Amino acid sequence: MSTLAEIEMAVPHLAADELSHLERLIRSLRVRQTKKQRSAFDLAPLQHGKVLNAEDDLLDEMLPARHTI
Repeated sequence: MSTLAEIEMAVPHLAADELSHLERLIRSLRVRQTKKQRSAFDLAPLQHGKVLNAEDDLLDEMLPARHTI
């Protein structure tokens, strides 16, 4: 039998104060586990170089040559 199955069988037999204690314990463990997980907000900001302005625009160089008549 698994530990979870044993817990599920025991929970209905707990007194109200024991259930309250169990709820607090589970909530605190869940918070600790959640804090261990990393998210994108934990990463350092990426450096992509300088911001281009109109004078630095390279779009014209990347587009195929346009012939005007």
